[in-house]
Amino acid sequence: MPAGAYLYGRLGPQTQLWLSTAVFLVGVTTTVTAVSMTMLIAGLAIRGLAAGLLAGLGLGVLSGIYEEPVDRERAFGLFALMWVVPSLIGPLINSAILLSVGWRPAMAWPAILLLIGRALVSRSLRRVVLDRPDAPPVLAGMPWFLVIAAGLVVAQVTVVVGSPLVLAAALVAVAAVLVVAFRRAVSSTTPARRRTQSGGWALALTCAGYFGVGAIVPLIAVVIIDPSGVLAAALVALGPLAWALLSAGRVGPRLSTSSARIIAAAGFPLAAGLAAAGALQAEEGVAGAVLLGAAVLVAGAAMGVIYPRIMTLAFVGFRESSSITRAHGGVVLSLSEDVGTAVGATVLAGLGGVLVTTGAEAVAILLGAVALGLGAFWAMSSRGAVWEADDAPGEATVRDRTQ
Repeated sequence: MPAGAYLYGRLGPQTQLWLSTAVFLVGVTTTVTAVSMTMLIAGLAIRGLAAGLLAGLGLGVLSGIYEEPVDRERAFGLFALMWVVPSLIGPLINSAILLSVGWRPAMAWPAILLLIGRALVSRSLRRVVLDRPDAPPVLAGMPWFLVIAAGLVVAQVTVVVGSPLVLAAALVAVAAVLVVAFRRAVSSTTPARRRTQSGGWALALTCAGYFGVGAIVPLIAVVIIDPSGVLAAALVALGPLAWALLSAGRVGPRLSTSSARIIAAAGFPLAAGLAAAGALQAEEGVAGAVLLGAAVLVAGAAMGVIYPRIMTLAFVGFRESSSITRAHGGVVLSLSEDVGTAVGATVLAGLGGVLVTTGAEAVAILLGAVALGLGAFWAMSSRGAVWEADDAPGEATVRDRTQ
């Protein structure tokens, strides 16, 4: 991810786009021709590297094109919609190809869509006038990004083991990632830009709540209510649908910042609480399913309102310099999204996967604790710089401190 912002400023978005595409195609080729699981995993890892090389491009370009915050928020809402909708349709198409043709074509066909999409993006980029930095951009924070990756791997691996002592170690690893490495990665990538850094923390908290609830709800449905997985599949779709509808309906831009923040601060804890109630009522069947459905709908609605707002606010008053571009701000937001998603899924789905075998009560206690934690974290985040008024002093007067 840090390399993405570097490529954006050093070589330009066009080169960044096609370099990432080339690496992605190498990954696709590796997975499609894999003769072992190791080779398959290596191909997936290469595709992940390709995604990291593209970090910052989309958010950086959009934040620069749309100067008015309302227009920028609408663009970011559509930006989210563009991948929420494929995430719903893609699994259906992929399952059909997998069952009718085989796994290798299922791994290969997305590359065709990607090439078409990248060609369209490249054509659009040629119409946009983008400022290039006078000096080479900073490749900052790489060691902290690696620490984050290592910490999340440790947390996810230890969760699989399942013993109470190891689970405690997993939580410590997650906390260490957030408190130390994440903070340093964000501050070194966008030094002296308080609003962007605060936006990164807010977005990580948002994604942890949304994706955490979205991960544990289908788990409860499969283990307790419907082992066939049909109900779980329906529940998985409800959250993104609510998110997509609110983004497409431009609901967020019509709300004030304080209203959007209050909806998120209440929505995510409420979603976790509804999921806890759903776990306790899961054995009742319909009642549990309704509560679980309400949980993902509330989380999706909160996400549809707050997700584009945070990304919009994070770029308000953003100062580009000779070495720090808007792509660096995009990298911070992309990192925050990934860290929040991984932490939310690890804590809720990982711990929930262990606790659900002991009974619904244990899962409900976990979700209740998460609801309280989300409420407390949102209360603390209300003081963050990302929520300050657009004309708040300090953002444009702080001296650059590049590292």
